[in-house]
Amino acid sequence: MAVKPAPLAALCLLLTSMFLAVPAHAAALSVWVQSAADRAFSSTTRPSGAPASITLRAARGENEAAQILVRSTAAATGVRVTAGALNGPGGAVIPASAITVRREYNHPRISKIGVYQNPPDGGTAYYDSLMENTSQSLAANLTQPYHYSVRVPASQTPGAYTGTATVRSDGGDVTVNVAVTVYDVTIPPANRSTFKMNNWSTSAGWDYDGTVRAIPAQYGVQMYDAGWWRVIGNIAANHARHRNNVIFADFQALLIPDTTVDAAGTYTFGWGTFDRFVQTFVDAGAMQYIYTPHLLEGLPNDVVKLDMIKKVNGVVQRVLADPGTAETNAYLTQLFPALKAHLDAKGWTDLFYMSALDEPTTANQVNAAKWLYAKYRQYFPRPLTNEAHLRVLPQMEEDLTTATPHTMLYDSDVAYFQRRRLSGTDLWLYNSSSPQDKRMNRFISYNLAATRLTPWLTWKVGGTGYLHWGWNFWWDFSDLNRPSDTFDDWQTGDNWLVRPNKAAYDVYDSVRSETQLDGLEDVELLNLLAKTKPVAARAIANTLVTDSNSYEQSGTEVDNRHRQILDALVSPGPDLRFPYADDFAAGETSWRHSAGAWSVAGGEYVQSDSSAKWGITAALEGRAYRDVVASADVRITGVNADGGDTNWAGLMVRNLNATDMDTGYLVALRDNGQVFVYRSGVQLGTAAVPGYAPGQWTRLRVAARGGTITVFAGARKVLTVTDDAYPVGGLALVTGGASARFDNVRVNPETNPAEGRTVTASSSYDGDGWSAPAAVDGARTGVGWSSSAANMGANHTEWVQVDLGSARPLSRVDLYPRSDGANTGLGFPVDFTVQVSADGSSWTTVATRTGFPRPGAGAQTFPFPAADVRYIKVTGTNLGTDQLGHYHMQLAEIEGAGGNLAAGRPVTASSSVEYLDEGWLRADLTDGSRSALWYSMGWSSLPGAAGRTEWAAVDLGGPSRVSRVDLYARSDGENTGGGFPVDFTIQVSADGSSWTTVATRTGYPQPDASAQTFSFAPVTTRHVRVAGTTQRTAPYHMQLAELEVH
Repeated sequence: MAVKPAPLAALCLLLTSMFLAVPAHAAALSVWVQSAADRAFSSTTRPSGAPASITLRAARGENEAAQILVRSTAAATGVRVTAGALNGPGGAVIPASAITVRREYNHPRISKIGVYQNPPDGGTAYYDSLMENTSQSLAANLTQPYHYSVRVPASQTPGAYTGTATVRSDGGDVTVNVAVTVYDVTIPPANRSTFKMNNWSTSAGWDYDGTVRAIPAQYGVQMYDAGWWRVIGNIAANHARHRNNVIFADFQALLIPDTTVDAAGTYTFGWGTFDRFVQTFVDAGAMQYIYTPHLLEGLPNDVVKLDMIKKVNGVVQRVLADPGTAETNAYLTQLFPALKAHLDAKGWTDLFYMSALDEPTTANQVNAAKWLYAKYRQYFPRPLTNEAHLRVLPQMEEDLTTATPHTMLYDSDVAYFQRRRLSGTDLWLYNSSSPQDKRMNRFISYNLAATRLTPWLTWKVGGTGYLHWGWNFWWDFSDLNRPSDTFDDWQTGDNWLVRPNKAAYDVYDSVRSETQLDGLEDVELLNLLAKTKPVAARAIANTLVTDSNSYEQSGTEVDNRHRQILDALVSPGPDLRFPYADDFAAGETSWRHSAGAWSVAGGEYVQSDSSAKWGITAALEGRAYRDVVASADVRITGVNADGGDTNWAGLMVRNLNATDMDTGYLVALRDNGQVFVYRSGVQLGTAAVPGYAPGQWTRLRVAARGGTITVFAGARKVLTVTDDAYPVGGLALVTGGASARFDNVRVNPETNPAEGRTVTASSSYDGDGWSAPAAVDGARTGVGWSSSAANMGANHTEWVQVDLGSARPLSRVDLYPRSDGANTGLGFPVDFTVQVSADGSSWTTVATRTGFPRPGAGAQTFPFPAADVRYIKVTGTNLGTDQLGHYHMQLAEIEGAGGNLAAGRPVTASSSVEYLDEGWLRADLTDGSRSALWYSMGWSSLPGAAGRTEWAAVDLGGPSRVSRVDLYARSDGENTGGGFPVDFTIQVSADGSSWTTVATRTGYPQPDASAQTFSFAPVTTRHVRVAGTTQRTAPYHMQLAELEVH
């Protein structure tokens, strides 16, 4: 039974079983396919069930790839891979020229760093560089991977394309079938990207050592000769292909060949070489921004020098000079206005980044940098400035328009960098020779996901760019007299991402450069999706990246999310909503945590460590929220001595990373009864909970709608703040310096838009738990709103009204009677109307009831044709009496429902595997997750005989007006569409016993990840059931990722 996602899925999509045509005389040759985002080793052996064909999905303008692995039990010769064109709809073709196959080079001496991925044989050889696809000999029992990539033209016709690749050898050929689906989605070219990629590249200037010596030494050329310019041209083309859109150009070094200095010290700056250099990248389509290396050098013993051009012994050259002197001030007074005038003339001023000093740390370095930026701002009033930082330097805030912290620095002071971002400063992340721990980096010995997901991490924290220092520093730091042997020397991958192709004056890409490209393309897709479906974009990212220390390491799983982004982009449906409720009876399977002592005990979620001040979160995994009401029962059980009763427990709403408390909104309760809202180091508001006693249970509830954050203690509104810094993010439980218990977590992403809204009424009794706000406090049991006690002696009219804040589609109103023991149902009106309005003036009556019997506990549901509704009004014209003969109108809760009426509703089924760890649960069929994810796959029946019937049914909670059912198949790589029934019916029922069929399908083809929609004449029903009578393949189970009812 294929319930658990296969570990070697074929590159994120449905894999059609295709067998290899292997001649008998080549039986020893084994060929299989692997994700391009998973490492292959020479000691990798073919896994059981490994895919044998390539299946890719891509946007237009995107590059997608797979690896073809070849192994032989005997030595093979003449091994190579060829690829042909791919044929698509209406005669459309992806030409062979858009397909590249390269052999991966096995580097023998890779230094293993940090949390490395060990080869199966434990050796030090790793594949990285991508070489020419020439005929090679293959030793017995050694695996050779080939990198197969398709660059989809931006104008390509969307649709399905098929073709083949052929593994050739002197012993015979093996055919690999290829299928590529091109989506009707287009990512922008490199020079119009939404994300900035700055890989520092060596050419001219910078350190004036390895930078200027690397290219001449590797290629046998001289600076600025024809061969050198040929190399630069190929680097520019490579930058364009790999979205390296921030070019690293030392403008001052490039001035040296064309600049003159007269006897009076007057400079005539010559821009010819600089212009040629930049224009080379412009013409290649690579230049979106120009980043000049830092002009100040931090030298040993805290010495700082300015790089400046000077005429020495008749030769114009670079010299080092003290900053802040008369000479250097005079020099910059000539240089900067000349630079400004030239950039203005070229139209490059707003694209040019100035950098003062790399990684300043000391006061002397900071002062020198501030001196340079002050001079620069005299001539560039709206500059772009950027430099890599290893320390928090508040004194440089006015000087830098971009904050670029090392990932370790960002993690250590999230609040500071988020405050800077929110104030308008761009945020980039960078890494280099560190970190060497669990955090992402692009070392050769790391799993490739660590390279691909770095742009994802940057995107998640609100960053817009990523910097790494070493694109092609091909010089040996241990011996500055020789260039590096980039293929066979000991290396980590820090100094270079590509290697010199000397014969072609070009560079060899690497599996890491291609994986980094995939990550940059992913971010372009995330930005496209976030424009229309921000919750879906954030939720998909949350399934891969918890924070910089905790992230998905399977390249295949990352491929799957890439496909899910594409599916979401072309899906016409609305953004995702993830209703959630947890009483912890099933443990903590939906929660992630990396600190604290979390456990489930006595049906409650317990964080028992009161010693830690900060960082103790348990995050609801893989989900995201925009407008949401979240609540939990909270009880502080202990506090540490440092902080005492000011320590706290509560909720995180809309945080960017699951473990963050410095992004999003911390809404918490102190053990002194104070509630507060905190955002990125700033306390936005505080209030007191009336009558709080230490150690008591408190129902803490937060409504985050747009930029308004409202906090409730039970039904009582205690605090409202306004802030729009974080519009969408995750949700977590959190403690600070306290141990605490949590229970009855409920998350309402506007599936009931009435919760927490403003209530008005003809009259209202406040006391004994009754109040107008209690009618929308999310509590369906107990008491809520009651009309006033001042007019109980005679029958009369009362009304209560809810303002939803804005008009939205509704098709049902649910009224919950009071349900407090023997009083249950008292106060529910006998004769009444339910009315709705879009504006509060013009009302439509959607329900009229007379002689309504005293109800029991539970929803009294009133469906109507869908309408845009802002106001709900219930008017009682004939009231009942209580046991004392008093006339009241009373309701525990008022709810509205519309759109997908199945969201968060209970599911029953003929059978269910109920695999908690693998995410196959009845409850997951209506949890809002349309894509099959490891924590929420959906519902699966038990396996069984081929002809048996399996079914799943949802209880909508009351009579509902419905006319459409959407079914979503599982969508996990090669299993996509698996388990979707072949023959099935959709049925409706008012009582869950007598069923009416509204749709029948036979011979239904295996679907993709999109909604399978079944429309029918509108009916009023409470239960909807999908019954499969013929299942697809052995072991014959029925599986659905999501069931929606509209």
